Amino acid sequence: MIAIKILGMLYKILTTRMLGLDGMRLISMIMPTLSLCLCLSSLSIQTVCNQNIASNLHIKTTRISIIMLSCLRVTLISSSVVSIAMLLSFPLYKIIFQESFIYYPLLLCIPLLYLSNTSGVMKGYLEANNQFFLTYLSNLVESLTKLFATILLLILFKNQSLSFKIIIVFACLTLSELSSCIILAYKIKKHHKIQIIKTQNYERKILKQAIPLTLTSLSATISGYITPFVYYYACSKIHIDFKESTTYFALVTSYAIPFLISGQYGILSIAKFIFPNITKNIGNDKQLNSLLDKAFLLSIGIAIVSFSICYYQAENMLRLMYDDTTSAAIVRFLAPVYLFVYFDPICVVILQAYKKEKSLLCITIFSQIVTILSIFLLSMHPFFNTAGYIVGFSIGALCKCILFFFIALRSVSYHPNTKKYLFFLTISFLYILLIHFNKHLSFYLTATVFYIGIYLCSFYFLYNSKETNLSPQKHT
Repeated sequence: MIAIKILGMLYKILTTRMLGLDGMRLISMIMPTLSLCLCLSSLSIQTVCNQNIASNLHIKTTRISIIMLSCLRVTLISSSVVSIAMLLSFPLYKIIFQESFIYYPLLLCIPLLYLSNTSGVMKGYLEANNQFFLTYLSNLVESLTKLFATILLLILFKNQSLSFKIIIVFACLTLSELSSCIILAYKIKKHHKIQIIKTQNYERKILKQAIPLTLTSLSATISGYITPFVYYYACSKIHIDFKESTTYFALVTSYAIPFLISGQYGILSIAKFIFPNITKNIGNDKQLNSLLDKAFLLSIGIAIVSFSICYYQAENMLRLMYDDTTSAAIVRFLAPVYLFVYFDPICVVILQAYKKEKSLLCITIFSQIVTILSIFLLSMHPFFNTAGYIVGFSIGALCKCILFFFIALRSVSYHPNTKKYLFFLTISFLYILLIHFNKHLSFYLTATVFYIGIYLCSFYFLYNSKETNLSPQKHT
């Protein structure tokens, strides 16, 4: 998993350097539309497939083949509907973006919809059966293909126009997803037998779960789609020109946030591991409390180290990654916010495991409304200027985080081990205190290595190998 995230970070660094700020501005205009199309076409099918198969491992009410085929049928139909809409959408780009070029990279991504959603079903099946290695293998192949194909082609065509290079980037996204899909299909066909049988209208149950989850993703995606326009409009009210506002937006979304969310990768892995176990152990309070203790305590360690890198070493890391420290102040401002946002994935999988899709949807919609309104109102105030975007974003993100924690932990009736939390939080506080008063790079690296070592050794001592591991147990 770490290797995949390193490859993803390397891909981001190299493409950002090779395309420059103008190239990232174009990509930041295309990606919200692509994200919207992927969200609509997927119908959260990977999560639904995972959840249904995991719950049927113990209570075998439905054949696995029925679940798999129903999920595939639903997502292929939705992919076709969205693809047709993408083909017919050309006139909109001149109206919305005043730039017709955006249409062509999106056309190249139509096969990406089918490939991504099909692989999502296969990943959901494998993860429900605790075969995470195969999904990681497919993700590794995808990351390697995307990295090498994109960089190689950008080097070969370095003298071509920026528009041509952007098309290369999106074509390689489709190619990388194809490689992942081939690996998954081969492995499943080789080791598992999915029978072609009638699905007995199981699609209705799939849709009943998928629609609330999709609406949740859709609300976040639509918010991400319209927020830039709201922000640009608000900036224009205080006479900030379009280029300045779009440049600031690109600094936040293409430089600062990708760096900040790199700290969430480890927590996303933990969330993925615990999701099947939560589903299987609903009602077993002792097992669930132990599982969540481990998940949250490991996540605290990851979040603290990520925060320290972003807050205290922003310039050094941005210079290393992008050879550009312009977004350092933005990173430092958002770092304390992300210290809490990092825990969102764990709260989300708890709500999904307990089938609280409607609560998840309501929280997401409410927090997105708060985010958009905050950005709009603050960006129109001369005191905040362009920084109104990150202040408004922070208000919405913290609002969502608080609601996630409250509803998720209430749903699971979680009773944390206070003594263990106090111990790990004390270690973390002392670590932050040390690096706050001595920011020299060599001292920071030494303190961080010692903190990680002490944290992991303490975790192992408290949760030795005789206890249940964080990763799910295999079922025969």
